[in-house]
Amino acid sequence: MFGYSGKVLDVDLSAGDIGTRMLEEEDCRLFLGGAGFAANIYLDMFPGDVDPLSPENPLILMTGPVTGSGVFGGNRFAVAARSPLTGYWGEASCGGYFGVELKTAGYDGIIFRGASPRPVYLWIHGDKVELRDASDLWGMDTYETTDFLKERGKSESGRIPRVIAIGIAGELGVKFASIIHDKGHVAGRTGMGAVMGSKNLKAVSVAGVGNKVEIADPQTLKSWREKVREIYSESIITDSLKAFGTNSSLEIGSMLGDVPFRNWQVGSWDEGVEKLSGPTYSDEILVKTHACWGCPVGCKRIVRVEEPYVVPEGAGPEYETVCMFGTNLLNDDLRSVAKANEMCNRYGMDTITMGETIALVTECQEKGLFSPQDCDGISIAWGDPNNMLRLIDSTARREGFGARMAEGTRKLARSIGVEASGMAIEVRGLELPAHDPRGFHGFAMAYATSVRGACHCASMNLYIEQGSAAPLPKIGLEGPFEEQSSEGKAFLTARAQELGQMYNSAIICILAAVPWDEDLILGAVNSVTGFGYDLDDLMRVGERAWYLKRGLQFLFGSTAQEDQVPPRILEPVEEGPHAGSVPDFELMKREFYELRELGEDGLPTREKLDKLGLSYLAGKLDTPFHK
Repeated sequence: MFGYSGKVLDVDLSAGDIGTRMLEEEDCRLFLGGAGFAANIYLDMFPGDVDPLSPENPLILMTGPVTGSGVFGGNRFAVAARSPLTGYWGEASCGGYFGVELKTAGYDGIIFRGASPRPVYLWIHGDKVELRDASDLWGMDTYETTDFLKERGKSESGRIPRVIAIGIAGELGVKFASIIHDKGHVAGRTGMGAVMGSKNLKAVSVAGVGNKVEIADPQTLKSWREKVREIYSESIITDSLKAFGTNSSLEIGSMLGDVPFRNWQVGSWDEGVEKLSGPTYSDEILVKTHACWGCPVGCKRIVRVEEPYVVPEGAGPEYETVCMFGTNLLNDDLRSVAKANEMCNRYGMDTITMGETIALVTECQEKGLFSPQDCDGISIAWGDPNNMLRLIDSTARREGFGARMAEGTRKLARSIGVEASGMAIEVRGLELPAHDPRGFHGFAMAYATSVRGACHCASMNLYIEQGSAAPLPKIGLEGPFEEQSSEGKAFLTARAQELGQMYNSAIICILAAVPWDEDLILGAVNSVTGFGYDLDDLMRVGERAWYLKRGLQFLFGSTAQEDQVPPRILEPVEEGPHAGSVPDFELMKREFYELRELGEDGLPTREKLDKLGLSYLAGKLDTPFHK
């Protein structure tokens, strides 16, 4: 098959056995790859009501057909399992170079089953695939682990390998532990690093052997690349990402009502935004820029801070991190945000969940729900960078109150009391990213019905509703859209989810794809795979992935009652660009359920699943288990 290596590694960590599984062409056509393919594999292996940190929870890593193909943004891989943070379906996506290196080694993905009796890492060099002792790596941070394995791998293969690793947060079972690739690329959300840690799997190191992705139509792909380069040269979004990275959207976002402040309680903070903005970032801490494999955009930032917080030259914070350790905590100290990012990368923790959890603790202390003595003597207030950093450290180490913070905001808030639960800004246990539905009403529906909990990467809502994406009239999303209106947003969300799920299956970086129209989207996939999709076929790939993951959520015990947003999101703020604005959530939910053919229980009809080729999912949903 074009675009695929055709096989995945099957690693039984308990027994120490390593085999391979061949991919079926029909599955590739239906699910493409990435998180969609991983969900299908997981359902096929479905282990029942297992503890996410037990050996019975499979961990699946998948690339997609465009990974390493030459399609811009085709450098990603997905990691999926039952989430220890939410208890439901979990997945995370990562760019960089690892996915491409895995393809050049001859594999489309890896399935990890069981748990090793001792710490191990997986070494891949073509047909040489070994589980090796990692006792000497256990306790190292992700940077140390990466350096060690790169040096060891180079001495053996003559090629510098690409590495994914966990830090002490994953080893100690922090529920939102992440997987770090080459120090600065992060599979951040839903706790996949904790799943790795529970399996005693410290890292994966892969050195390719020169295998290349075979393309169905190289000439068409070449023409496609030339056309997209021209579009990038004229794109304001692409120029902004090149100039200031993802943090380029902070200032304009604050003007549009997109940015959270003070744990989502207020609508503006102009003086703080300026100190955290893209231009300030470039002037004060930026060393150079960086790009993922084969990407002409280059949105990654390399930073260095010498005082008062020492941050050696390395990966800088992205927009979400700047918001969660900056605006949402009313912390205008950009250098401390860079330090918080470095600490989370070294420890291996999701910056969104970590920042939201600190915001919850800060508000709870402010309102007297617990005292500093209950928090290991740490008295934290808004705009307190030093104690912010202390809480990051204690959480990663699960020390004292940090052990409670390591559970994430939902469980921490419930342990404090009912009032605290109203301060936990999460959906299905996953904290909201830094985009406010009061400024863009469709976000509310996207968060409430996302496949992994609150998420801005599971759909294209963010880019379509804000008007930064190319017009997409062939799928009914031409725009412009009235941001602070709920009319038509159910339809927008359903289509944006299908598009986002297709990207997460192919697997294409959403930032690279923002300027593409429907013909470019279709051309990218067909030129690589030769599947000959029409637009409806391709959108159906994304639709199928959404229903499949929705089914997994319900099999894990989620219900329609969790198709909600936090109460605070339905409370208007008194100032800022979205003052007085709240989504008409019930209107959008009613329309969304009708569009998706969902019953009052939130489940799709059997007829709908049959049409999508998901009859086997329908059979499992006839007898779902619940917590």
